[in-house]
Amino acid sequence: QEGFRLPMLNAIRLPDTLDDQSIRQRLLVEHRIEIGAGLGDFAGKVWRIGLMGENARPHAVEQFLTALKKIIII
Repeated sequence: QEGFRLPMLNAIRLPDTLDDQSIRQRLLVEHRIEIGAGLGDFAGKVWRIGLMGENARPHAVEQFLTALKKIIII
C-alpha cells in the first residue's frame, strides 16, 4: 500500500511448493546469503530481501539468483 513501501526492501511471495526455512538455511550455509523470513501473518509466505549497500549491486543480485536456481533446480 502506498505510504507503507520501503524501496530498499523487497517482499517476495513464495509458491506453496517451496519450503521457506530449508531453502533459506541452504542459502545461508552453502552460499553465505541471508534472507529475511516473513513476519507475523507473512511467516513462511514471503521473503524479505534487502537491496541496500553491497546488496544493491548487480553482482550481488546475480549471485543470489544463481544460488537460488541451484537450490530449487529451475
